[in-house]
Amino acid sequence: MAAVSEKYQQQATLPFSSEELGDFHRFHAHPWDTDDQFQAGLRTITQSQAMEPSFSELLKMKQYYFSTRMNVRINLDDYLSWRKHLEQPSDDPNVPIFKRFDEYNFDTDRKFQQGLPSIIGQLVKDGKSTLDKAALQKEMTKAKAFYYARFIELFDFPAYLAWKEMEKSQAGPACPYAHLWQNKGKGSGNELEEDAQKFLTATQPLSTGALQVHIHSPATKNSFTGVRLAKASQAITEAKTKESITSVYWTANSGKSTQNERDPESEIVTKDEKWFSGGVVVGAPSENTDSKQDPVQIKERLRQYYSLVDQMNTIDDEQDKPVVRIVDGIVSLSAAYLAFGAAGQRVITENATLSFTPTSTAEATNIVNNRFAGLYLLTQIQANAKNDTSARPLPKGVALYLAFCPDYILRGPDLRKLGLADFFISSSKKKDIDEAIVSVAGCPPPHTTQAIRMALNAEVVYPGPAKIDVWRSEIQECFDDATSLKDIISKLEKYNNNWSKSIRTYIASLEPVYAELLFKAIGKTAELTSFKECVQLEYRLAQRYREFEASVEEDKTTKALADLEDFFIPLETEEADLFNFDFVAYLKEHQEDKELADGASISAAGQENGADATQACPYLAGKVTANGDSAVPSDHPKIPGVDFSDPEAVKACPYLASKNGDEEKKEAAAPPLADHPSILGVDFSDPEAMKACPFLSAKNKRGEAESTAAKAKEESSALPSDHPVIPGVDFSSPDAIKACPFLSSQQQQQA
Repeated sequence: MAAVSEKYQQQATLPFSSEELGDFHRFHAHPWDTDDQFQAGLRTITQSQAMEPSFSELLKMKQYYFSTRMNVRINLDDYLSWRKHLEQPSDDPNVPIFKRFDEYNFDTDRKFQQGLPSIIGQLVKDGKSTLDKAALQKEMTKAKAFYYARFIELFDFPAYLAWKEMEKSQAGPACPYAHLWQNKGKGSGNELEEDAQKFLTATQPLSTGALQVHIHSPATKNSFTGVRLAKASQAITEAKTKESITSVYWTANSGKSTQNERDPESEIVTKDEKWFSGGVVVGAPSENTDSKQDPVQIKERLRQYYSLVDQMNTIDDEQDKPVVRIVDGIVSLSAAYLAFGAAGQRVITENATLSFTPTSTAEATNIVNNRFAGLYLLTQIQANAKNDTSARPLPKGVALYLAFCPDYILRGPDLRKLGLADFFISSSKKKDIDEAIVSVAGCPPPHTTQAIRMALNAEVVYPGPAKIDVWRSEIQECFDDATSLKDIISKLEKYNNNWSKSIRTYIASLEPVYAELLFKAIGKTAELTSFKECVQLEYRLAQRYREFEASVEEDKTTKALADLEDFFIPLETEEADLFNFDFVAYLKEHQEDKELADGASISAAGQENGADATQACPYLAGKVTANGDSAVPSDHPKIPGVDFSDPEAVKACPYLASKNGDEEKKEAAAPPLADHPSILGVDFSDPEAMKACPFLSAKNKRGEAESTAAKAKEESSALPSDHPVIPGVDFSSPDAIKACPFLSSQQQQQA
């Protein structure tokens, strides 16, 4: 404080009284960070806000606190004038060092990364695993400063903090509500480019830390084929075998949203277009009906899927290496365990959605036939409802409700309330989360999970109210303690509204045996305790029901309902092998990923917003052919699944149509203009294209005018040299020539 006062005394006199100056000094020097009463009030006010308060808003909170607690009224405009006067630029020799510290890349400093786990571990041991973001950043900054001062160059850390606070205050926005629209975060995270062949990237930690598994194929909705599941397993195995890997950080490039393109006059609606995963797929898309899926291949794919999920669970439970998943898009029920599995830290954004019943969302066309997918998640939801003791507990019977309520899309608030997610963050904070997790994941077991939760808690925001609460009492009345589907329908009939009618209509539309099996299965899973047991039941019912569909064509309801318990008889040999799939051998036999080769794969052509390029092409949007010999020019982008030797494909492609069009027409046409920008797929030798282009059409008009003038000049130059020039008379005109006795007689002689 003495330094501040000394600096102030050196400045010109300000128009404030000595009493006001004293108040400014006390306000400025107050220990806000250690004032427990102020910090408690600050947390109460800001805990429901998505962002930290801005400088101006925080200053107003301090002003209110100072006036009520200290009985000192501070005029903020005068205070800021006084403070600005104090903060005149100086020739401080420490500033360059402070800036070098700010710019130092600690992420690539192996020595710092090796020491980071012990720092994080100590924070956890000291009970600081619930630090807010500001406190966590402060602790990390202290660790970096200690390292920098010891191993890079010595600097004054307290002076650095004072300088940083001064910089921050000068850059603060004036609007008290600026936190609502500024500093929303660092973006969508470290999204990698589209890569159909690679699909997955696994990044090892620099020393000790998280294995970063990143899926990046949004054009295929990040769907999982057999090869893709095998590659994911291959990456997870790295975490299992290497001691330097403390955790797994699983993210997916879910594509770019087009929300910003919305008409400002239109209604604001949620647009579900980002995908965490479009599902586990089997076979080619042309074989997109359940009846055409190979039963052997279905069984193999389910074994792969369950083995991968169990592998992730095992790493988390047995090796104490947490699996952190960021879910920033739609999750197909067929791949739901990869997003909301039995173990790990499940982080969701406002884009995360899941549904247990068919929805209008277009998933991959060749989803593996598993009619009882997600049974384990329903089991977990039911258990959460049973144990919920909160002020507004989950309605009992909620699992049955979710299984039979059509098109019910679960979003952030519901996913959190149902216990399917552990943390809710804004999608704009994904990159912040990436950095935070990677920075603390080096903390060794048994403190890794607490360290990661500490980083995640610093970014958590309130997701909003859960929609499940709207029908809470009705759900409990109709679905809790229901003895049969008929019992549920009978209770629903008491409510003569659309909510009740839609559920009854949906249940009536289901195949009766399937509906009864699903109802009975949800009840039986309450007796099961583990993920493996639930999955074995899920697999068992799916296989037996598929066999039932194939074997009975007519009167299957009457024959099967009496033997419903037969569906629950274990498939002992098959179920025992569900979690030990040999991915290494599978990858040796399947070098290429061909299951998304037709229509669902990624175009190597430049795509925008992660959209499927096939929908932008007039040929591909309506027709998909098998991949054959291609006559595509070497400079044409290759699109898997499209045969450009097909004349129809060539005609439909603007690029090829112009390249392979009528060569005679091209030779006769004018050569391309040197000063015209080239546009891929447009042939400007085509007269129609030239007419449509403002640049060329204007140029052509000028050319025509110049040609007419030149022709007139040429004709006028044929006049005899001894003919007199008459102002206002154009002798290129035939009428003018006829009117001239000299020229008319000359033309008659030539004729």
